Amino acid sequence: MSNLLTLSGVAQTFPNGTQALAPTELLITEGSFVSLVGPSGCGKSTLLRIASGLLAPTQGRVLRNFTAAPGEIGFVFQDPTLMPWASVADNVRLPLDLSAVPSVQAQAKVASALARVGLTEFADAYPRQLSGGMKMRASIARAIVTNPRVLLMDEPFAALDEFTRFKLNDDLLRLWQANRWTVMFVTHSVREAVFLSERIIVMTPRPGRIAADLRVGLPAQRDAEMRLGHAFADETAKVTRALESVMALA
Repeated sequence: MSNLLTLSGVAQTFPNGTQALAPTELLITEGSFVSLVGPSGCGKSTLLRIASGLLAPTQGRVLRNFTAAPGEIGFVFQDPTLMPWASVADNVRLPLDLSAVPSVQAQAKVASALARVGLTEFADAYPRQLSGGMKMRASIARAIVTNPRVLLMDEPFAALDEFTRFKLNDDLLRLWQANRWTVMFVTHSVREAVFLSERIIVMTPRPGRIAADLRVGLPAQRDAEMRLGHAFADETAKVTRALESVMALA
């Protein structure tokens, strides 16, 4: 697979003098699922925003092997950030409206995105009528409605109960396997990272650096039963040991 995104010596120091990210090298291959884990404040979200173009690094370069046109990058935040006055369908349609996609085409794309996240029956509902998990599904639908090349997700399931989180993990994995977006996923959950990812980046405390770049040695087909198996426990332990080493150095 070709490199889709290259972060070359990127670093970030904010105007107040806080160095969030030390010079960092990272290659992301097309169609891969990469998770970022590390202690709070280690620069995971900063790295994600630099990758997306929402934040310009104070040092280094970001090379994108694709046209960063509108709709090429989808972003899912921890807060669903839905417009409370708009229906689910209208929330999902927003990126298409901003790109001036014709109405008939937009309607079909919204319907497809809602179907993929299981919200077809709630197209006309408003955010206040949705559960936390359903709001996050709507946020994911909005991010994928343009069929992006890259999907960036910043702790999207952190506020959800464990049952809902597991269900959305299952659904996200199914969607990624079907569409092969390139995914960068920030999480504090080692188990979530292991279940979803092909590769896990472990970061040090601030200023963030990459302490470990780990391949996940699990089969592509993953399900609830696998979470209970020895192989999953071994992979989780591997990442946990890497995190513990990082914290010991801090």
